[in-house]
Amino acid sequence: MLVVSEKQDLIHFRRIMFGIYDGEPAVEDILFNSSDNIPRFAYSLYLNLKRNIKTMSSPCCVDPGAKQIHQAQGHEQVIAGVNTYKTGQGKSAIVIFTDIFGYSFINVRKLADSFAQGCQTTVFIPDYFNGDPMDPNEPNLWDLLPGWLKKHPTTDACDIADRFISTIKGDYESIQVIGFCYGAKVVVHLITHPELSSLVKASVVAHPSFLVKEEAKQIRRPILFLCAENDTLFIPDLRQEFEKELNSNGLGTFIEYPGTSHGFVVRPDDSQQVNQQKDKAVQDAIHFFKKNL
Repeated sequence: MLVVSEKQDLIHFRRIMFGIYDGEPAVEDILFNSSDNIPRFAYSLYLNLKRNIKTMSSPCCVDPGAKQIHQAQGHEQVIAGVNTYKTGQGKSAIVIFTDIFGYSFINVRKLADSFAQGCQTTVFIPDYFNGDPMDPNEPNLWDLLPGWLKKHPTTDACDIADRFISTIKGDYESIQVIGFCYGAKVVVHLITHPELSSLVKASVVAHPSFLVKEEAKQIRRPILFLCAENDTLFIPDLRQEFEKELNSNGLGTFIEYPGTSHGFVVRPDDSQQVNQQKDKAVQDAIHFFKKNL
């Protein structure tokens, strides 16, 4: 098949990768039954990622990482009609938008408790998957991902985030947000929003997914990028576009963590290198949050 343009390749790849062709039951059906011409680049990249997903030495979007143990310090309550983990107490708030494993995943609650203690703030994790996250104990997560994403498009998560931020805005002196992987798209939505961006003082994203180049020019608030050294989703070409735009206007800070791959902040493996970099990333986020309280 003819490769028309790099932009078309990337559009097709994102559709294949995340299963967002409406009405298709599986990724393979997208590839073989779609009326669209699928460029070779997108198809080969998809197959390569799928082939290597289970042998990659570092976390990816569906790898839960090494098992973590943590006694959560917060509690659950309903806010804006959404089940929410709340921890810490302070005049300012941090809202976490999770990866595909959702608000009950112990790894992200551990991070929330760390942010609450380190920043002396109130930290929230809304359940924007409505009790239906991906299960880290489920086998064949890669094969299940496209169907799950069809049920939980980022547009739905953004709508819930809009409602959540609007609900808590009067209760805190400032609101900051952080998004991991899937949740980074929600963060960028908020800080590019013509109205809601004024409610967010600053933001952090770690190994983001779903971002597109056009969003770089639309960002209105300070943002810290915690970047994996090797990231199959926040690819170099995309990252360079964000760096170019956000370095020029002074809104962006980018930190890269050697020896890491996509997912390392929430779902590190058990290697010393990756865990050290994860700890550094958490401290960098805390420093950024404190600077913007």
